[in-house]
Amino acid sequence: MICRLRVSESLSKRTLPLLAAGIASICVCLPGVGFMAQSAEAASASQGMTLYSIAKSEQYVNNADDRARGKGNNPFGNFRDATATATHQSGAPFPGDEAIYAFDVYANDGLKKSVGTAVYTCQYNFNKNAWCDAVYEINGGTLFGSGAFNFNADTFALGITGGLGKYSGVTGGIRSMPGPSHSQRLIFTLG
Repeated sequence: MICRLRVSESLSKRTLPLLAAGIASICVCLPGVGFMAQSAEAASASQGMTLYSIAKSEQYVNNADDRARGKGNNPFGNFRDATATATHQSGAPFPGDEAIYAFDVYANDGLKKSVGTAVYTCQYNFNKNAWCDAVYEINGGTLFGSGAFNFNADTFALGITGGLGKYSGVTGGIRSMPGPSHSQRLIFTLG
């Protein structure tokens, strides 16, 4: 198995160690050993939990300058484009753009008792669709997930690909839908 990672220059110094830990837990590729075995806790029956998140910050990376540079000096050939390129003021995000979202995570819809944080790192492709990698630090453990969703969607789902601490070896999924007070209701199914 080959484990590859494209690291964006826009990742913060705080996010890189989390990302590295996630890659280390997912990409254990030792000959003859295979993937890490699930812990006894993870091998138990599926468990569910419902939490709520509120966005606390967002960093958007507009890569329009990269598209403009590639127009006249393109390693795949210099092609003429008869149509004008769209501007970011109308219709963003565009393919190649990135965003990092940070969330506070709460135990219930009252949004008073914090149980952790989350960070989504998203790469946008066509039609405002994104592939996002998610890291949830919840109650002394870490969950890693990823999935695709549309920028304008009210609901989405992500796969849980692994975890650390009390979530070591856990997989499953997250369904997200609108919650009260501009929050997102997160339904975790872990097994």
